[in-house]
Amino acid sequence: MDHALFLRYVGRNVENAKTLDLSECQYFPIALGKLAVLTRECCAVARLPELLGQLTAITALHLRNCPALTSLPESLGQMAALNYLDLSVCRALTGLPESLGRLAALATLNLWACCALTGLPESLGRLTALRTLDLYDCRALTGLPESLGQMAALRTLGIRACHVLTRLPESVGRLATLVTLNLSGCAFTKLPESLGRLAALKTLNISDCRALTGLPESLGQLTALTYLNLSQCFVLTRLPQSLSQLAALTTLNLQMCYALNFPPDFIVRQGAHAVMAFLLAHYHPLKIMILIMAARRRRMRRPPAELWDLILDQFYEVNLVI
Repeated sequence: MDHALFLRYVGRNVENAKTLDLSECQYFPIALGKLAVLTRECCAVARLPELLGQLTAITALHLRNCPALTSLPESLGQMAALNYLDLSVCRALTGLPESLGRLAALATLNLWACCALTGLPESLGRLTALRTLDLYDCRALTGLPESLGQMAALRTLGIRACHVLTRLPESVGRLATLVTLNLSGCAFTKLPESLGRLAALKTLNISDCRALTGLPESLGQLTALTYLNLSQCFVLTRLPQSLSQLAALTTLNLQMCYALNFPPDFIVRQGAHAVMAFLLAHYHPLKIMILIMAARRRRMRRPPAELWDLILDQFYEVNLVI
């Protein structure tokens, strides 16, 4: 089909379209109803027309690998039926419109390799139907909005290889349905205590976070967690004792954690079971509870000296972490 015939075909049929796929296109036709609005090579397109918002029946929009695309129109928020938005490998895209938050049906947002993207709009939190958010290799991303925690349906969050991202918002702990969280290859120095509130989380990947020096004690509250990857966290010095409480954990990866001294290297080399046993043996809150119960049963007037030692040790450890 020649190009002119293709445009006439698109013009007659786009108003009933369910999927618009413009990924890696050689030409970039936009036809709304019977009107052909824009025709040019995709590699040269820096902006999309405001008329894009008139495609109200579209459920999937694929804009993958449009290397010159720098922005999206505010009318994007009018695409009420949009369920899937793929903007991966749009390497010049610097931002997203605030109207993004009006896409009430959006379930998947793919921003893989949007290398120039520096931030996300605060309206992101209004995407209450979103189940998957992929931010892999958004290497210019400097922060995430606090509204992130409002995405009540989110199950998969990938923030991999965001090399200048140094912190997660505390609101991440409100993602009650989150099952998979990938934070590998980011510049975090610490993680928020609120991570411990992710009650549905099963997979947590924090590998290759080379500036990460410690982990929150709250990780021991992740009762559903089965997979924890901490490999290549080169300056991580200790694991929280609370990890011993992760009864569902089946995989713990500590490869190439060269600075780890708690537990010591000879314990780590024995594998995950030895690590968990070591942490349990040093889990002071559990010991303190046992000693208090024993003292009550024996009606001791003075608590055992070991109890005071553990309480003091725990107090100083908490203050060191703070």
